Amino acid sequence: MYECKGCGSAYLDPRPDRATIGLAYANYYTHSSQGGVTVRRIGAIRTLLHDWLNGYLNCVYGLRRRPAKPLGRLLIPLLVPLRAAADAECRHLPRPPAGGGALLDVGCGNGQFLSMAREMGWNAEGVDFDECAVNAARSAGLQVRLGGIELFDGERERYDVITLSHVIEHIHDPIDLLGRIHRLLKPGGILWLETPNLSSAGHRLYGPNWRGLEPPRHLVLFNATSLCSVLYKAGFSHISQKFPGLVLYSVFAASEAIERGGDVLTASRRGRPKMSDVLVEAYEMIVPWRREFLTYLARKEK
Repeated sequence: MYECKGCGSAYLDPRPDRATIGLAYANYYTHSSQGGVTVRRIGAIRTLLHDWLNGYLNCVYGLRRRPAKPLGRLLIPLLVPLRAAADAECRHLPRPPAGGGALLDVGCGNGQFLSMAREMGWNAEGVDFDECAVNAARSAGLQVRLGGIELFDGERERYDVITLSHVIEHIHDPIDLLGRIHRLLKPGGILWLETPNLSSAGHRLYGPNWRGLEPPRHLVLFNATSLCSVLYKAGFSHISQKFPGLVLYSVFAASEAIERGGDVLTASRRGRPKMSDVLVEAYEMIVPWRREFLTYLARKEK
C-alpha cells in the first residue's frame, strides 16, 4: 500500500493481473441473493424498532414495507444512528420526479439497492463487471448490464442520479470514473458515493488489520480531503458529507476477525456491541473526518 503525499489517498501498485483479479473476487459477497432490512423482528424491542423503521422508510422514501408503524416517522429521527443507517441504506435519495427519474447504480452487485430504488419509484438500472453478481441481479428481474462505465461512452446527460457504493476504491483511475459519471448526469443531477475512509478511527485502531484496506481488491483509498479534491476536479459542486450510522460495528468485528485469522464475512457483534464500540460510534458521529466510511452527495451544476 502506497500513499500519495499530495492528496492523502492510498493505492496498491503495481496493477494486479487478470488471474489475481479473478481469485480476489471468486467468492465476493455481492454474488449472494439479496439481503434483509436493517433491523430484524427478533424479540419485543427489535420487533418494535423494525416496525417503526418501516414506518419511517415508508413515509420518507415512499417504500411499502410491512408491518409498519406510522409513529416511526417521528420516533426514528430521535434514534440518530438508526435513522442515519436507514438513510444511508436508501442512499439519501430524494423522491423521484413525476414519471420516475432515471437512476444508474455503478457496481450494482446483486441488485439489492436497485430493488429498493425501484420500490421508491425510480427507473433504476445497474452495471457491474462481476458476471456472478449480474446473474444474481438479473434473476431478480432487474435491468443490469455486464461491464463498466465505459458501456456508456458517447452518451451524455442521461441520469438524474448515479450511485457509487464501495466502488471507487476498486478503480485505478477514480478521476476518470468520476468524470464519466459527471458527463452522464443531467444538469442538477446527483452523485451519491460511499467508500472506506483512510483516516477513520478504525484504521488508526486496527492498522494493517482494518477491514477497509482489503487488499488486493481495494486499489485506491481516500480521506475526506482527498475525496473532496477528486470530486471537485471531476466537476462536481455542492458536496456534502452524510453520517452512515451503525457501520462501525461490522467493520470492527471484521477487523478483529482479521487479527485472529477468523472468517471476515461472517464476523458480527450480533447486536451486542462492546461499550468501547458505542463510544467510538458517538465519536465518529460528531467528528466526520474519522468515520469508517466517507458518504457524500455531490451535484452537477445546472
